[in-house]
Amino acid sequence: MQRGTIMNKHVSILLTVAVAAIFLTALSSNAVSYTLKIHGNANMDESINDEDLTYLDKLIKGEVEKTEFSDANNDDVVDENDIEQIKKIIAGDEEFLVVQDDAGRTVRVDEPIDSFVYHGHNIFVYETLRAIGVSNKIVGVNSDYVTPGLSRYSETYFPELLSVENLGGLQAINYEVINNIKPDLIITDYLEYYDPIKTPDFPTIALDVNITNPKEATMRYGYIFGEVSKAEEYVSWMNDQEKKISEKVESIPESKRVSVYVCVGLPDVSTSKYSTPSKKHHYCQEVRNAGGIPINDEIDIKGISVDVDAEWIVSRNPQVILLSTNQMVGYDAHDSKEVAEYINAFLQKPELATVDAVKNKRVYMISHAFLKCGGASGLLCSLYYAKWLYPDLFADMDAQAIHQEYVSKFQHLDIDVNKCIMAYPLTA
Repeated sequence: MQRGTIMNKHVSILLTVAVAAIFLTALSSNAVSYTLKIHGNANMDESINDEDLTYLDKLIKGEVEKTEFSDANNDDVVDENDIEQIKKIIAGDEEFLVVQDDAGRTVRVDEPIDSFVYHGHNIFVYETLRAIGVSNKIVGVNSDYVTPGLSRYSETYFPELLSVENLGGLQAINYEVINNIKPDLIITDYLEYYDPIKTPDFPTIALDVNITNPKEATMRYGYIFGEVSKAEEYVSWMNDQEKKISEKVESIPESKRVSVYVCVGLPDVSTSKYSTPSKKHHYCQEVRNAGGIPINDEIDIKGISVDVDAEWIVSRNPQVILLSTNQMVGYDAHDSKEVAEYINAFLQKPELATVDAVKNKRVYMISHAFLKCGGASGLLCSLYYAKWLYPDLFADMDAQAIHQEYVSKFQHLDIDVNKCIMAYPLTA
């Protein structure tokens, strides 16, 4: 029996995000509100509640205009059946949900969802699903998460994924495995690499979670999985932490803000090859959210990064250098010896000897997979950055304690963050 139907045939995939959208994204609970992209959200706000029933009643009477999501059951007619659908969504006993995904597709999902597979890049999506308490429903994931040595593999952080089906590589998906699993839902964060036509009997949702949309995406997943209250709790926690960070950042005069070189990839200490991200990339936004000023604001490309030489870095003279890697640091790393040796060797690079960050030994390392590309959609990464950039200003925020709360309360894991080398060296 077919579990879902894609309503429109013309898929428009957003490959890049407008620069303005990223620059307007701030770590603040006072940011511009979002629209929950679920049919039944008749008044186009952040949730589905009694206000949508009121709006729909007025719409049926001709007192207000039809909105994108007022047709709750998506049958092209707004009537009493839509009111009944909204009532069911509010009560949490709807038989189906109609969702708009990131590719602009309208997807019907039968409820409840008892199983899903995840095909994706960064860990933002899966961390969100685990935060709302549905990790027990995953039955398959791409190879990065289940193959030792690959970028997202962690016996400590993802123990529950070790026993699920391997869906193949990100761009080499084993569709036969998925069809045999028969999941209630297929989730991808990048539809360009996933072809829903090859798994026609199961609904596919393209719904990323990233630094620009963590709250709306979390709530969309909350409704999809029937875990709205848990999604609201997680969003509230993110809002609280973001507010604490943003209030401090807003107090820093522009003239006092720290300049930062954020490196893409880990430079070989024996060579002079470096890389820097596009100014639109979330690597830079994490720095801005911490109050830093990336030195690469003229780098405006569609890709992730470009190669630069040492002279480029020297000419911009960053006050701090931020490095990241999938080795040496992470939840499975417990000895700082290797990362300490690397940073000491980096500080000896002669071509960077005149750079303030090197002279003042302000070179730091963070986990790429689990903080730079994870950790509450970059929130924890920005907090560790802020501690390095402005140690006095952020002295009263304990990054490890907040990190521990996230891991224990929202990732539901028995991990002692203090015993893991996630960021090095730490600032008190």
